Amino acid sequence: MSRFRSLVENNFTLVLLLSGAAGMLLPGLSQLPNEAAVVTMALLMFVACYKLRDGGFSTIRWQDVGLFCLLRYGLIPVLLWAIAYSLIPSYATGILLLATVPAAVSTPALVALYNGAVPAAFAISILSQLITPFMVPLQFTWLTHFGLADDGQVVPAPTQLFITMVWSIFVPMLIYGVTRYHKRSADHIYDNGKLYAILLVAFVIALVIAKQRDVILSNLPELAVCYSIAMICFAVFIPVGWWFSRKRPVAERITYTTCSAFNNVALSVSLALLHFGPEVVVFVAISEIAWACLPTLLGYFFRWKKAG
Repeated sequence: MSRFRSLVENNFTLVLLLSGAAGMLLPGLSQLPNEAAVVTMALLMFVACYKLRDGGFSTIRWQDVGLFCLLRYGLIPVLLWAIAYSLIPSYATGILLLATVPAAVSTPALVALYNGAVPAAFAISILSQLITPFMVPLQFTWLTHFGLADDGQVVPAPTQLFITMVWSIFVPMLIYGVTRYHKRSADHIYDNGKLYAILLVAFVIALVIAKQRDVILSNLPELAVCYSIAMICFAVFIPVGWWFSRKRPVAERITYTTCSAFNNVALSVSLALLHFGPEVVVFVAISEIAWACLPTLLGYFFRWKKAG
């Protein structure tokens, strides 16, 4: 078990590529219901909750965390959407979804990897997850209200998005609140959380690609475009976190930058599969591959800034 865990945890990009290949090659995977993606995301959130035992919340500046979440998941997505709408309108909806989803549940572990302030990472991850059931529907509510939504891409009503968010975020948290007292299972999930998280993300990617196989095969040149646009988005997210925390110690700057960069792309994939058209689904699915390249990109950024 330990050897398998080490193999998976140290080869995240390879695991994602293999999951994509599985989605293209396994014929029965596409027959699973779309709701399987929501169940998988709920399990991912449930596993992530066990990292809360690390504590350290007394040192958190909650006002800074709240302002950061409003900037990063409220304002920045709108600005990116506006730019995309004027330059590449067919990708605007996907970019808005990608930019609005919260910090990845794995951000505390990633922050620790870069020697950042882990308690603040937990705070950003938790608060951004909590506001997501309201923030995501709100973003697409104004988009539809002002007649700026593409009817071929934006499918969901705000209530549908909210219900999906509740099942993906709030319900797993409530279940964790009950099961965390069972020491044996809690210790097991805590010790193997990263392994389970990678496998769950890989399953979501395989499921999405399997369901969009025909669209992908008929638009192969578009994949490189999707990847490039996603990388540009992530390249914007990184300096946003660094700028916001410009008056904080280096450890906290690392935290905000890492949390800004590593958003929950797997959640956007699940939402797209349930509520959006194939163009958005393919874009956010390819964004997951770009997301897997972020550790290298962020490492270069911190070396440039002489941080970490």
